[in-house]
Amino acid sequence: MRREAAALQAIAELKEFVSQTSQEKLLADRMQQSFVFHRLVILGEAAVSLSKAFQSKYPEVPWPGLISLRNRLVHAYFDLDMALLWGVASSRLDELRRQSEHILDAEFSRGIES
Repeated sequence: MRREAAALQAIAELKEFVSQTSQEKLLADRMQQSFVFHRLVILGEAAVSLSKAFQSKYPEVPWPGLISLRNRLVHAYFDLDMALLWGVASSRLDELRRQSEHILDAEFSRGIES
């Protein structure tokens, strides 16, 4: 699966997940925490794999925040604030999904890859 498609799938899965649970359930269930953690890592991995030139074409996307989140998840997973991750998963993905879909339409509908 392409990283772009994987990122959109991760967003869709997180949106579906948060619509079916609550922060309290997430905080009490390590399996749910792992699910959210992994999907957010996928988003960060997609962002970190893109060139700086590509990122600069779309400055409206919070690339530094996505990359920083990925780095924190991957390197400091033992000290994560799951309430903060719930906030990201439950309230910050709609705009990211819209931005990602715009990029896919603009870049890949013409067959251009970066």
